[in-house]
Amino acid sequence: MSKQIYKDKFYTHFDKKKYHTNYEQSVQNINWVSRHGFYPFIHFQMDCSKYTNDLEGNKFIKEKNRDIYYAAHIDRFIYEYYGNRLNSKYNNYMKSKGIGRVSTAYRNCSPGKCNIDFAKEVFEYIAKCESAYIFVGDFSKFFDNLDHRYLKEKIKCVVGEKSLDVADYAIYKNITKFTYVEADDIEAEKGLFRRDMRELDKYFETDEFHDFKKKHLHKNSKDYQIPQGSSISAVYANVYMIDFDKRINDFITSQKGIYRRYCDDIIVVIPMTRNEINCGRNEEISKFIYDTRDGIPNLKLNEDKTEHFFYNNGEIEKIKGQSNLINYLGFTFDGRIVHIRDKSLFKFYCRAYRKIKRIKENTDEKSFNAGKKAIYHSYTHLGASKYSKDHGNFLTYAYKADEIFSQSKVLESGIRNQVKRHWYKIDSKLKE
Repeated sequence: MSKQIYKDKFYTHFDKKKYHTNYEQSVQNINWVSRHGFYPFIHFQMDCSKYTNDLEGNKFIKEKNRDIYYAAHIDRFIYEYYGNRLNSKYNNYMKSKGIGRVSTAYRNCSPGKCNIDFAKEVFEYIAKCESAYIFVGDFSKFFDNLDHRYLKEKIKCVVGEKSLDVADYAIYKNITKFTYVEADDIEAEKGLFRRDMRELDKYFETDEFHDFKKKHLHKNSKDYQIPQGSSISAVYANVYMIDFDKRINDFITSQKGIYRRYCDDIIVVIPMTRNEINCGRNEEISKFIYDTRDGIPNLKLNEDKTEHFFYNNGEIEKIKGQSNLINYLGFTFDGRIVHIRDKSLFKFYCRAYRKIKRIKENTDEKSFNAGKKAIYHSYTHLGASKYSKDHGNFLTYAYKADEIFSQSKVLESGIRNQVKRHWYKIDSKLKE
């Protein structure tokens, strides 16, 4: 199995930790997969609370949780292999329909590119317009609402067959009628937090697992929803949107504009004059988007996040929304300057301050010094080298984003200025 597709991840689950190389032949055998007994997912809620502004411009924390489901090891190998296989067919399908560049998330045909590059493309397009209308939208509970029957029909369209093969069908059936257990129930049963069970080979022995399932197993019995967290769920989400993407893109390009979708985030930019805005042309565009949405089962645009803007000579004006800043893929754009959104910086410092508080509770000097070293590595430029063997830290990402946006001839980056005082903030907290 290619390491570009598979990674060995040694988290604790219901099956033993495994190397993917031992399962290459089995996973690629569609008959073996069709008979495979999938383990339940483990479910937890990720805190996605955001730092935002109210209508008066006052900053506050908006609480939000995201449901995450993660698979057992051998199940993950299956999802990765068949997700990659479906992804390749999806890429060919999208290219054949002339919309190969529309969806940007979860693709295996854009090596080396990430959300920074995709945001840069859109912001540059805006900046090169003299004036433009911009529609930014977000689908509510996207994975939670995907209709199973419609999804199956779109998968068949992408693979070009009237029915799914036995492996694809087994996976589809397991993803749509997925079973899961709560991470909290595992912790209650074991009397330990998951972080304290990382060294376990698996959570339960066979007899214990069967007894645990009898008490705590949940199953999705609805005819909609797929679990967010598995690699094939991400591909399914793209496949679900093929008709929406085709209709929107054909219409927007006919208006000399650009349409991009990153999972459940969409953005439309159409060159437009102020006079056309005053005459309601932008309302015709938004109506088409809403009408197209209504033709796809269970798609719901989050009205709190749907914003309309007018760009004119380097300035963004709010038509409908909460600010004069475009928020897209983790960045804000005011018509000239790109910043990392406040939410990301807020979370970065909150995490750092929580960990600093924790290590300062250590009375042992050796433990405190070790913790302080870890803080400097995780939350300052000392651990941000792009040449380091690990993945760096948030500063690595910020410096990379600044470098990419700074290469643009029409954009300015304000990202370096946002993080230039990070050392003072972290070091001061450690020395308080």
